[in-house]
Amino acid sequence: MKDHPTTKIVKQYLRKFPNTPTRTLAKVLHKDYPQVFVAEDSARSTIRSLRDLLNNKKITDKEFVNQKKHSLNPFQLPESEAKEYSQYIIPEGNNRILFLSDIHIPYHNVEALTLALKYGKEKKINTIYLNGDIMDCYQASHHEKDVLKRSLAFEIEQTREFLQTLKKHFPECKIYFKEGNHEKRWKRYLRRCAPQLLGIEEFELPILLHFGEMGIEWIPNDLSVKVGKLNIIHGNEYFGNSINPAKFYFDKAGENIIGGDKHRTSEFIKRSIGNKVEGGWSVGCLCELNPEYFPFNNWNLGFSYIEFNKDVFQVENKKIIGGKVL
Repeated sequence: MKDHPTTKIVKQYLRKFPNTPTRTLAKVLHKDYPQVFVAEDSARSTIRSLRDLLNNKKITDKEFVNQKKHSLNPFQLPESEAKEYSQYIIPEGNNRILFLSDIHIPYHNVEALTLALKYGKEKKINTIYLNGDIMDCYQASHHEKDVLKRSLAFEIEQTREFLQTLKKHFPECKIYFKEGNHEKRWKRYLRRCAPQLLGIEEFELPILLHFGEMGIEWIPNDLSVKVGKLNIIHGNEYFGNSINPAKFYFDKAGENIIGGDKHRTSEFIKRSIGNKVEGGWSVGCLCELNPEYFPFNNWNLGFSYIEFNKDVFQVENKKIIGGKVL
């Protein structure tokens, strides 16, 4: 029995984008075939039925069936698009980490970045952790923009050059790149301006930045990271702010945690009644301190060095003041 033309289109997209969420794929189909799918819901309904998430007993074509979800859902409850919580664990071998956050290329501070890299050399690091907002993605922002500012193409090229520099001077180091809220601007830009490109691998930021060629590991923004007993976030994952960002992060997480995003160096240590010591750290930035959109602030330049051995870790949270690492 031949497929209905609508079903045939959906199957083609399911084969091309097997791991794309149902809702996202429905938006793409509605955009690509507005005369076939007059609303996103019509495309979504077909996708869900093919993925055997509505009424599996009536589905004979099992090519798109998600057997794992089916086995966990014996009552055939409605499909859930909730994401499962998971963490990225940094291997024990990557235990001498230069932690750089909020560089905001092409608005980076060359002197501060140079001092941070020199410190990494002195410490004989084996890992570089880029903790988000490494590129600014200025022209992809939804905010009002200055058309005279650098283009996205320029930012991408500058970021590639920076990553190539890291590989050249730290050839043995493993490099991790955590997506920050500024890198997230890229996907939001695609959603607003070019939803047809969503899900196409060539337009994913790690591909545009040539991560595969350089062996760089991409960590999505919604994935927390752990080194030993220390949790790592970019910082935007928790909504809000505080006089002491380190305490803010610790209060939210309830465990040892380090993050950037706030562009400020701070520390918070807590000892419990049972003599358990835990803490939070926020790391300074490596970008311009007086941008046009926020000329007066209490930011500071800084970076961090993390060393760990199984459950024991040490954080050296460094400030850069007057051209010196303190």
